[in-house]
Amino acid sequence: MDRVLTALTARLARCRSAIALCVLALTGCATVGSQFDASALSLLQPGVTTLDEASILMQSPPVDIYRGRDGAALARWAHSASLITDAVYLNRELWLRFDAGGHYTGVERSINIPHNYLYGQ
Repeated sequence: MDRVLTALTARLARCRSAIALCVLALTGCATVGSQFDASALSLLQPGVTTLDEASILMQSPPVDIYRGRDGAALARWAHSASLITDAVYLNRELWLRFDAGGHYTGVERSINIPHNYLYGQ
């Protein structure tokens, strides 16, 4: 009986340790922005796709929209995450240009977006 009790106590201690490690790992995470689907880039058509349509295809609105005096816009989709605070960073950004009529004209800038999404390879 003592062996069974000792084994159960040891198992309970290991479970508590595992739960504590999971809680600590999760408390060290932080995110900024929102997830977006960069694979939708291949569906954007210059001169045809609007900013609203791009937002639907990307499955997220841009986090920033910078408007020019002529009505053109630069939209920025971004998502950043840090794991184990300040130890590991994951960052993705996509900047798209839209003309004064609100239609997509091209990619202005990208960070950590797969090349096959950008160039269709």
